[in-house]
Amino acid sequence: MVDSAPQAVRSETNDFFAHVGAGAGVVDAAGEVVWMNSRMAEHSPETLRHFTKLCAEAAANFSREPTAHVRKRFASGELFFDLTISMAAGQRATGILFDVTARTRLSERLDSIDQAGADLLDLDAQIVNPLNVAERLALLEGKISNTMRVLFADHPFEVRLRNRKTEQLELVMGHGIEPLRIGESIYGRGAGNGISGLVASSGESYIGRNLDQDPHYLPGLPGARSSLTVPLLLRDRVIGVVNVESLKADAFTDEDRMALETFGRYQAMALNILDMLIVERSTTSARVSETLRDELTVPQQRLRDATHELAVGKLGAYEALERALEMLSARIRGATAGPQSVLGIDRLPRDRTRDPYIAGKRILVADDDAQVRETIQWLLQEAGGLVENRADGGAALELIRRTAEEKRPFDLVISDVRMPDRNGYEVFRGTRDDSPHTAFVMMTGFGYDPNHSIVRSTQDGLNHFLFKPFQAQVLLEEVRKALGAPA
Repeated sequence: MVDSAPQAVRSETNDFFAHVGAGAGVVDAAGEVVWMNSRMAEHSPETLRHFTKLCAEAAANFSREPTAHVRKRFASGELFFDLTISMAAGQRATGILFDVTARTRLSERLDSIDQAGADLLDLDAQIVNPLNVAERLALLEGKISNTMRVLFADHPFEVRLRNRKTEQLELVMGHGIEPLRIGESIYGRGAGNGISGLVASSGESYIGRNLDQDPHYLPGLPGARSSLTVPLLLRDRVIGVVNVESLKADAFTDEDRMALETFGRYQAMALNILDMLIVERSTTSARVSETLRDELTVPQQRLRDATHELAVGKLGAYEALERALEMLSARIRGATAGPQSVLGIDRLPRDRTRDPYIAGKRILVADDDAQVRETIQWLLQEAGGLVENRADGGAALELIRRTAEEKRPFDLVISDVRMPDRNGYEVFRGTRDDSPHTAFVMMTGFGYDPNHSIVRSTQDGLNHFLFKPFQAQVLLEEVRKALGAPA
């Protein structure tokens, strides 16, 4: 009984060291391995060389400067290790190895995300303002797409933003995942809106490990077997979702989730900054217009007073001055009406004739602003076009579909980006699907495109845009180019 206790202690000690860390051993100052456990023996020769060298150096140092322990880190092939070395008797050192590969790779991955995020947020006014709306959105999308492809090995993905009024999750950008069919929508609600709706409503990430058996999944990527969806969080508010899909089952890990959540916060901030810059430009233009109208009130009144004085002496002079005043007022109204105006109509040649590229062409104009819609219709009819108009995207799509079925498709569709029921991209895509040979021109006011319709349409081949307010001559030139006239 006297010897059994020490034997039991030795057995427990040996058992502990046999399983501690990713390996353990004892090395003397000359670099000789006195003992190692079975886990250490399983490592590659390169790892054993690093282990032995570091332990030997520590053993030599312990004899000169005794200390409790030292810690070292080294890489061996594709693996990373932490090594804790403690002083042992007889100028020896005991080393315990820990495999920190997963932690190190996650740290490096998060560092690269931080660098990509900093680049994503580099969207100050000096960079953004010289660009038109398509270039602005393409700049941001390019940065996001490049990082997503590196982080997730080119897996298909999509980014959806949440409409704060309707809660609809609107597609902003994507790679490899087909958009919903025209008329289909998903919302930031839990029931019946797929995984994206569930994530948007809960604010919690979701890994779909086997989509064949996942009751929340709505088809996106054909043949998808797994997915990762995280919320886009701006502070604590969910402004959208990012969704990545794979053809392999169980393709995404918790490490992937952490990485995408981190990059998702950068995406949310960048999209918010871009929208603020665009809205600021629109708001500033509106304020300038309001100031201009206020400043011209007094001069206008003085001109009216002068016309009355002139009228007393000479009626013809009064009428001429009054006509000039009305022309001036009309020009000011047009220049300050913002997106609700088409400028320079009075500067078009009075003797203009039917345009050979527009005459006889069937054209549809879709815009919820009656003044813009009817002005464009009148200008194109003056050039010889056969023009119809609709006040919303749904009605425009219905007419496009019906005329295509009747074998009399439109030659050209001109659509606004922002309409109550359909955005510009939906009208463009519906036109392309139902009438693939119909030309298309998209309009947007002050470059503000909350649904990012212009970037998405540009990806699908759209080349013709009008930025309100635009000159009548610019409208005619863009229409001519869309209908095949040489630039």
